[in-house]
Amino acid sequence: MSGPQSHTRSVVGTVALVAFATVVYYLLPVPGAMRQTSWAVMFFLGAAVLGALILTAIRRLLRAGENARIRGLILLLTLTVLFFSWCDESVAELPNQFTELASKTDSLYFNISTLSTVGFGDVDPVGQLARAAVTVQIVFNLVFLGAAVSLITGFFRTRARGQVHGPSHGTEHAGPGHAGPEEAGTGSSPGRRPAEPG
Repeated sequence: MSGPQSHTRSVVGTVALVAFATVVYYLLPVPGAMRQTSWAVMFFLGAAVLGALILTAIRRLLRAGENARIRGLILLLTLTVLFFSWCDESVAELPNQFTELASKTDSLYFNISTLSTVGFGDVDPVGQLARAAVTVQIVFNLVFLGAAVSLITGFFRTRARGQVHGPSHGTEHAGPGHAGPEEAGTGSSPGRRPAEPG
């Protein structure tokens, strides 16, 4: 029972962390109109820190179990989406950067649709800073999609190998031409009578 209970606690913990990060995203204030150079410095420094965090986490996850890898990937993906959503909302405060992006929900909606490659087209980056931010986000998305495919493929490959091999047994059935335990113990062969005691 400890296995299923541990798995359930892990899933609940992951969902709770995602919900907590989303609440923090909505509560974190967005700075007002900034200078374009100030916003660019803030954005690219934040993206560099996020990239270093992702590389470090992926190196550790590669040495972890399959379930831990999937949970870690979900949390990193959540952090990435919320980071770029916050950045898009902040750059939307600058003039002529985004169309139809007026709230954090709009920004979150835009980032999730971009991640899923749906792209409804109702929110558009029209300014240079907004397009630079979206371009960096697409690069991060490609890294995540590649990591997700690798981790999930490895997970199912490991499960498939476990199902094919199954548990090993200590005894094997004797096939034709192989002596069973009783015959091996007597050392006799067909056609030869055992020696009588003198």
